Amino acid sequence: MRQFYSLDLLAIMFSLGCLPLLFLPYLLSDWLWYGIAIILIMLMLVVPVKLHNILSIFIVLGLGFLWSTAYSKQYLSSISPYIDKQLVVKAKIVNINTRQTAIDPYYLSCSVFSISDVMLPNSIPISVYWDKPDLPKSGQIWQLTLKTKVVHSYLNEGGFDSQRFSIANRSLLSAKLIDAKLVDSKSDLRQFITDSALSYIDLFRYRGILYALAFGDRSQLDDSHRVVMKQTGIAHLMAISGMHILVVFGLSCFMVKVLLFFIPKRFIYFFVPIIIGWLCALFYAWLTGFNPPTLRAILALSIWIYLRYTKHHISAWQKVNRIIALLLLFDPLMILSESFWLSCYAVISLIFWFDWLPLPKAVKNKKRWYVVRLLHLQFGLTLLLLPIQFLVFQGVSAVSILTNLIAIPVISLFTFPSVLLALIFSIINCFSIALWFWLIADKSLQWLFFNLNWLNWLWLNIPSEFYWLSLLGWLGVVIMRTGIWHHFSITLLAILAILVTPFFKQQHYRWRLDMLDVGHGLAIVIHDGKSAILYDTGANWETSSAMERVIIPFLQWHNLNVQGIIISHQHNDHVGGLKLLQQVYPKAWLMSSSSDLNNNYPCLADNRINWNDLTFNILWPNKLVKYAQNEDSCVIQVTDGHFSVLLTGDLERNQEYQLITKYRNQLASTILQIPHHGSSTSSSYAFLNHVKPLKSLASTSRYNPWKLPSNKVIKRYQDLHLDYYVTARTGQISLFFNKHTWKLKTMRDEIKPRWYHDWFGSFPIYE
Repeated sequence: MRQFYSLDLLAIMFSLGCLPLLFLPYLLSDWLWYGIAIILIMLMLVVPVKLHNILSIFIVLGLGFLWSTAYSKQYLSSISPYIDKQLVVKAKIVNINTRQTAIDPYYLSCSVFSISDVMLPNSIPISVYWDKPDLPKSGQIWQLTLKTKVVHSYLNEGGFDSQRFSIANRSLLSAKLIDAKLVDSKSDLRQFITDSALSYIDLFRYRGILYALAFGDRSQLDDSHRVVMKQTGIAHLMAISGMHILVVFGLSCFMVKVLLFFIPKRFIYFFVPIIIGWLCALFYAWLTGFNPPTLRAILALSIWIYLRYTKHHISAWQKVNRIIALLLLFDPLMILSESFWLSCYAVISLIFWFDWLPLPKAVKNKKRWYVVRLLHLQFGLTLLLLPIQFLVFQGVSAVSILTNLIAIPVISLFTFPSVLLALIFSIINCFSIALWFWLIADKSLQWLFFNLNWLNWLWLNIPSEFYWLSLLGWLGVVIMRTGIWHHFSITLLAILAILVTPFFKQQHYRWRLDMLDVGHGLAIVIHDGKSAILYDTGANWETSSAMERVIIPFLQWHNLNVQGIIISHQHNDHVGGLKLLQQVYPKAWLMSSSSDLNNNYPCLADNRINWNDLTFNILWPNKLVKYAQNEDSCVIQVTDGHFSVLLTGDLERNQEYQLITKYRNQLASTILQIPHHGSSTSSSYAFLNHVKPLKSLASTSRYNPWKLPSNKVIKRYQDLHLDYYVTARTGQISLFFNKHTWKLKTMRDEIKPRWYHDWFGSFPIYE
């Protein structure tokens, strides 16, 4: 028993050793890494033998740390030589093709095994932007001419961290396709299975979800379905993960056990259903592409089967602990994956819930109490999953208990088994039977979404400062089970007081300005911690917008109420998110230099607006126009009496000269928003000499086709010894103003410094 305990303790320490990957600002240098390794070796040699048991705990902790950091560094170094290069490669197609025709460009996953006819020791995954009429199929070999780049993403508070996601999912490289030539047209078994099901699935309304459940391909999910699933808390059911692998395993085991009834006893072996079930689960994981969550699930299932059927009897806690340690030993970068944390956290929550607040035996053992048992399970999961739910989704569905009570049985008992059986009959070409099973799957989804649309009425966005309140569920369970309120009531009151401190939080700044990282565009939030004014709203794209992906999540993260909107001019990269912002904040007033927009305040020179302790002095333009262009940009100087910020939109050189003529030294400002994203048609020497900013901020995208900010403009700032920051490199830029001091912080370096952010930021911002 002592041996098992020590093994579990070592597993915990190894996992804890990998944990710093989540928050390390930089990876260890080679010298420091070897220094720590030498210290660990010396400790083993010097410390007395009787202390080795205690020392082994700390050595395993150190080994976990060294292994995880070395693994991460080796992975990054294997990718770095191929970034920002034009390469001629041979690649095997990884994506299954679920499209009948090539209508819109899409990203295609490939595995590069040869560069310039030189075979690689290990294949490199790459995502290619495919805009050709051909439809590559899984298993085919193509010769591709690519312009590679590292995946870039927006880096803001409250937003999805795609850089972390790319590291965790081995999807760092992407590429623009220059030329493509088919080398080997033979597709693989995955594509054959997919092709056999395509003609069926395309007949149905919920084809996107059927593709997701059958093949793990979520690229064709309807946007309206995505929103409903997220807001009702059932999105996890449509991403291939542990639940689906377990259903395949359980269903296969059951079918094999049924078949064994018709086989003579001498041919029946205890492990046959388990082995066949595991093989079926492995086959399904392969069919869905061995994506990271699926791979983790099949590894966890394999380890669980081994631990379950060995001679040693260990608890559920021990199994989970060892599985987590072995998974991190296999791939330490899993610790960066949100799906890894969701899976582990959910299992741990389940074990904790049933250990600490189990149902009475009378209820547990009676079939008619099924609904009560299901409610007990769902309520416990919802309560205990709140911390991870808040961190990952920045909110929670108020109806998730009810929707999951409906969705989990429908998906696990009807939809998913029907999809699996439909696949089997599609492969063997039993048309009528296959069609019936696809129809059952589609009708079950139709009924499910009918209920979800009716129940989708309350999604709660949770500001970051209230995340501590999510721990009340865990605290409540511990208090109820242990009865510690009898002796530690004062301690409990102190804990409760700490948890409710967000309601009485004091701001550490008087006012704040954030230039958000929205790619090519502009969005600036000026706020006091409660209410905000926006200067520009970012771009609107084909399927999404900066407002939806970046700006609104930032506003909700900080619990800000938008009171005013200022639009500099009407180009898409500045006004694209206006309609959506006005839908979310309908009471916000609007100011612009366009007579076509429904302005509450016109943006005209010499006008002034007072908001809280700030004054917004309008410097340009002199007249309203029907459609506001760059030269009509609404130029505003925001001041608190001590410090000022000059917001310029996309102002051009001619207008800069006119401002100099009219205002001269009044243009002097603490901070300058660099005009027109750093285009060479603005930021004249004369203008910069009159503004004399201490810091200058430019909002640009990485790899932008205009190569902004231009080298000429950068040289001007350098010649005048002016500090400048570019969102393409720094991510979100935040300025904190107090009465007599101010401070600048960037997302990459100060707000959320991480080793992977530092690595992404080290590359050039354009080719």
